[in-house]
Amino acid sequence: MPNAEFLVRANLPPISVPEALDDLRDASTLFAYAWSKNDIEQAARASKNAPKLFDFIISSLMRARDDLTSGATTTPNPAYLASLRVVTGKMATPVTRADQEAVVRAGHGNGHLPGHTPIIDATLEQVLNKVKHQIARLQNFRVSGGQHFMLISADKHGNPDCVLEFDVVDFCIKCGNAHNLL
Repeated sequence: MPNAEFLVRANLPPISVPEALDDLRDASTLFAYAWSKNDIEQAARASKNAPKLFDFIISSLMRARDDLTSGATTTPNPAYLASLRVVTGKMATPVTRADQEAVVRAGHGNGHLPGHTPIIDATLEQVLNKVKHQIARLQNFRVSGGQHFMLISADKHGNPDCVLEFDVVDFCIKCGNAHNLL
């Protein structure tokens, strides 16, 4: 069967950051659609590979940042470093563990930032770091207007640090823009 590669590549690790970004964006779009139609099984299938995709994307972009800032890369790229400073989400900080647990207690699909805590803009670099070091049991999401928002909690030095909210498709676009500068 010609052109069947898309069938045999399913569930394999991504081979490039652009491919991983496309897969994550597609998964998020399908997840949001399925969730809005109350098709929980399809939503679960759509999100199955998302953790691996996030990890691959984040590791690649953060490794590039570390190489640039440590001098391991001979040609500094200020445009790439600037792309990491683009606002990509919102963050409630400081928070308590109760604030972080409230994100989960809100129920699947009802995640929101705590209302009584200062909300600040979060850069792409902060989003990458917080997602990489998130507390897996203290995450949630929300689908609003067709957008898929992730809400994650992160600690700093073992203490509650923040609750972060970001649009997954916007995250993919901004990661793609950053990757294109490498």
